[in-house]
This record gives sequence, structure tokens and C-alpha cells, in this order.
Amino acid sequence: MRLLKILIMVVMVMGFNPIQDGDWQGLNIALEKLFFTNAEAKSTKVTTKKTGSVSARKTVTIKNDASSEIADGNNIDVKIQGVDDGQGVSLYVDGGSDENVTIPDTGIIYKTQAKIAVPSSYFLDLRGIYVDSDDQRYTADVAVLHDIDGNTITLTNLDETNNVGTAGPIAGGRDQSGAFSASSWIHFFFIYNPVTGDVSSLSSASPTAPTLPTGYTFFVRVGTAYFTSGSVLLLSYQMGDLVTYNIQWVKWDSHADSTNESIDVSAYIPTTAKLIHGTMGLSAGTTARKMRVSANWAGAIWAGALCDAQGTGDVSYGVSGEKNFTLPILASQTLYWSTETNNDIYAVGITGFTDDL
Repeated sequence: MRLLKILIMVVMVMGFNPIQDGDWQGLNIALEKLFFTNAEAKSTKVTTKKTGSVSARKTVTIKNDASSEIADGNNIDVKIQGVDDGQGVSLYVDGGSDENVTIPDTGIIYKTQAKIAVPSSYFLDLRGIYVDSDDQRYTADVAVLHDIDGNTITLTNLDETNNVGTAGPIAGGRDQSGAFSASSWIHFFFIYNPVTGDVSSLSSASPTAPTLPTGYTFFVRVGTAYFTSGSVLLLSYQMGDLVTYNIQWVKWDSHADSTNESIDVSAYIPTTAKLIHGTMGLSAGTTARKMRVSANWAGAIWAGALCDAQGTGDVSYGVSGEKNFTLPILASQTLYWSTETNNDIYAVGITGFTDDL
């Protein structure tokens, strides 16, 4: 009990605030201040047992820094007894040959309460780059891949180019022998062979279930690109989950035939998109007019503008009174719009989308 008395006296003299039940970080800090010494490089485990009002059992792994001032490294059980008189907590050694518990400042490892593993689809500095009509390149500093059982693996410094014209299933090409259909979306993946350690890419018509080449069991979707009616990739650039391209006009010199008329944007955003980004304004005319674009039929989520007049009516010069918008995708690959008149003087363009990676 000698250590117990010393600890209580030190806690009172140093004026520590009481440590609440379950406050393990506070306990670590108190132990650091009470027992810190320079320590040699070895690992010691300190286990806190349920005693009195302590609510759970915790194990903290401690790596000590280098020095010769360290206990013998044996496992030590530390019991924690809460004190309700505002004086702090009592600590004492149970089952250890030493009377001191050493926890160096540099040796404490903090973990989340749930010990959550980094999930699949986690990226750092993910980029998708158009190379040419049938090649798409993806890079990332870090990517977490998964297998069909949910196991994950973290890869670093990835740089893979995929050719959608290469028959497969094959690493670096597509996951099917036949060519992809024109006017469709192609999804790209990082793939990994755990036996050989090879990293590669794969293109697929499926966003969730690509046919993996032999030996490759880990995969993760990293992007999507449109395969045009001419069977070439649409030029785009991706940063993280944001895909951007030159404006794709879905309505130009047009008008809505009814209130909240639907707009098919399936050629501009994939089924995996969660946000759509675009622009709206007048394509022609001499008088300011109102229009709006919305995410749902009722128009509860919408973007609108009072557009200024302009007379060129030429897509090469853009639109007047232009307003950019970002809307959630509430109906798959669909937007809604309304216009003030039935004159063909309105324009809506799509500039990109945020993918649900």
C-alpha cells in the first residue's frame, strides 16, 4: 500500500482534476505526469481491471523510448479505484514485483473505442485522367481494396492505366471478351493479386461486381467514364470523387413543355452519381426571363435564376445570366426544369458529377 499512499499525496499536491470513470485518456495523462522517466526501447502491457465503479476492462499497449531507466518489462496489473471526494483517483500495483509503473510520453498508443478498421473505398489523392479515346489513367497515394468476403488491404503509390479496347478478363484491360456497348458507362477498378503482389486496373460495365482476372481477389472502384456513341471515352478529369468535363449541353435553345418537365441526363452522369453539377441561363432573347432546374418533381430542391437578355444564341459563346448549380440526385439520372415562357431561348448544361465511390 506504500505506492497507493504516495500516489494519493502526489495527486493532491499537483492539483489534478478528478478522473471520471471510463476516461482512459485522462488516466494516461495522469500516469505520464506521475511516473514519466526516460525508458529503453521495449514494450510493456498495462491492463486495467474492473474494480469498484470502473465500468470496463481496457488493455493499453505501451512502447517505451530508449534509455536504461526502465522496469524489467514484466506485465503489471494496475487496479483503478475511483475517489468521490474530489481528490482524484487512487492507483496501486497488484501482482507486480515493482512498485513503480512507467509510462513514457512517447509510448502511448491511442485507439478509437470501437477499434474501427479503415474501410474499403478510402483514398488519398485519387485522380482519374483521360489519356486518349480508349485509355483512362488512375493514380492515388493510398487506396483500400476489398475482396468478396469484406477483407481489406491498403496499397500505396498507385498509378495504373486501363485500355478499354483490350479483351479480357485481363489485368490492364476490360473484364469481358466482347467490346463495351456504345453510349454506356464504364467503371474502372484497382485490382490486386495477393499471391504475386501484382497491382493493376480493370474496366467493367458493372459498378459493383467486375469479373476479376485469375489470381486477382482484391478490388475497388475508383472512377467512371462515358463510352460515347462513337465508342470512345468522353474526355474528363477526376479529383477525389468529383468528375469534371467541358459543358455538355442537355437543353439548348429549348423550353420546358410543362411545369417540372423531366430531363434525361443518363448520357452525362452514371447511376452511381450522388450529385450533379451544371449551369443554366438564356441562350437567346432580348428580355430577362425566369427558369429553374430542380432535383425532384415537386421542385422542393431547386436552383433558379432571373436570366439577363442576350442575343447571340450561339453555344460557342455560352449563355447570359448564367448560374451554376449543384443538386442531389433524387431520381436516377434525372433532373427537372421549368421555364417562364414556351420560347426556345433557354439553356441547361452539365459540367460534371460527384461519384459515390
